[in-house]
Amino acid sequence: MSTQKDEVVVHTLLTREIRPIHNWHEWLAHWQAAKDLQWMESLLHVGFSVPLEQEQYGEKKYDRIDRDIFYFTIADGWADSFLFRLPEDQEKEYKVGHDSNWNVIKKTPSELRQQLAGKAFDMLCSNFFKVKLGNNRDGFDFPKVWKELIVSERLFPVIQNFFRVEKGRYSDFVEILNLSLRDDGRSHNERQAVNFLLNLAQFLWTWKEPDTSWPNSKEEKTDERLAAMRVRVDTAKPWMIEVLAVLKRLDVLQGWILKLDEACLAKLKEIALSNELKTHQHPVIKARLVATLDEACYLGSETAWFLKEHELMTKEHKRLGTILEAERKKVEADREIKKLTSK
Repeated sequence: MSTQKDEVVVHTLLTREIRPIHNWHEWLAHWQAAKDLQWMESLLHVGFSVPLEQEQYGEKKYDRIDRDIFYFTIADGWADSFLFRLPEDQEKEYKVGHDSNWNVIKKTPSELRQQLAGKAFDMLCSNFFKVKLGNNRDGFDFPKVWKELIVSERLFPVIQNFFRVEKGRYSDFVEILNLSLRDDGRSHNERQAVNFLLNLAQFLWTWKEPDTSWPNSKEEKTDERLAAMRVRVDTAKPWMIEVLAVLKRLDVLQGWILKLDEACLAKLKEIALSNELKTHQHPVIKARLVATLDEACYLGSETAWFLKEHELMTKEHKRLGTILEAERKKVEADREIKKLTSK
């Protein structure tokens, strides 16, 4: 009878070292070395959870803006397959799996690039665009990260470029790059990005310099930083108007309709006058751009009607303000007359 003990089977996970990715520096090294689609997708999936702190002396320092910009860069163009094509791509295909009928699915290198860009966009939606806003007596209470990072000198231009407005490649419509043209065709993640843009619009029009009157040894530097941020915020408003016009959400600006500056009004007019009268739809002998805001309103331009509303409200606001000032002067005059005649 054998007395030899049964062999102990050691779990395979106990036989190897397992550790998390140390930091973003190491993550980038993995990204540069990766060639396999699944590896790169996995790296993108965990990238936002990787620490940013230095692990060893001498490593390059990174912050959250570095990581955000990386994801924006990879995701740029995710919705347009044309942007990822190279001439030689059609000569090569990779087997990536099977469909429900067990037919082989193959993809070209350009399709794999677009898949990775789409993964980066999804991760931006889960980790960057998703934001919950509180409320205070002045309106929305934006998270501190918005005030410090969103409109920062490094990140804000990247956001604007990512959602740049341009004429569509395959149509005459103006569209926002990295978003589907039709609202009913947008995915949940795209709607998350749209909500981010709507919140950003309100942030731009509600942003104001904080009170810097408190004693501060760095007061001069703070004032310069806030002045630079004010310039970024104000110069971004015409871009945001283009975005809202494409989204058909100019109603977001309703509360600030009387506070729109000349640059914003000029952009609204430019958009309204870009509408076209067409021979098969309108009573014109030759297709042409509209010549007036009234013609743009005739075509149903939301932007033109918004400008008309601005014109009407500005006129009435001024008229009522003049009446109010006259009434105040009349009250003061009556008080002075009463004072003089009561002696």
